[in-house]
Amino acid sequence: MNTPYCIEKDSKKTKRCAWTATIIYLLLFPFLFMFAAASVLVFDSPSMTVPIGLSIIFMYFCVPLSIPVTLYLVWSRFSHSDFKKSRQFCLMPLYVTLGTIAYDTLVEAVRRF
Repeated sequence: MNTPYCIEKDSKKTKRCAWTATIIYLLLFPFLFMFAAASVLVFDSPSMTVPIGLSIIFMYFCVPLSIPVTLYLVWSRFSHSDFKKSRQFCLMPLYVTLGTIAYDTLVEAVRRF
């Protein structure tokens, strides 16, 4: 089942995915970090409470900070020949971003009531 051809093919596929993710995330990192730094403006709203505002700021900073962690995990798993995990870790910032957007939407919906 795991012939050398299959392993080599899986390795090439994972390496292509890892390089693509690395380039995209390195290009997006400065913009995402500036966006996170601008999240302190959430306190411009007079109805924003401190705990909710700090939690939103924390969530927005999780997005750019997940990128270095992702890059480490992707290339670490790749070097240990754990190709499936390496490809899964390529999507980690996307999951963090979706979680942040869902949290922000939920907080906004709760604040309206």
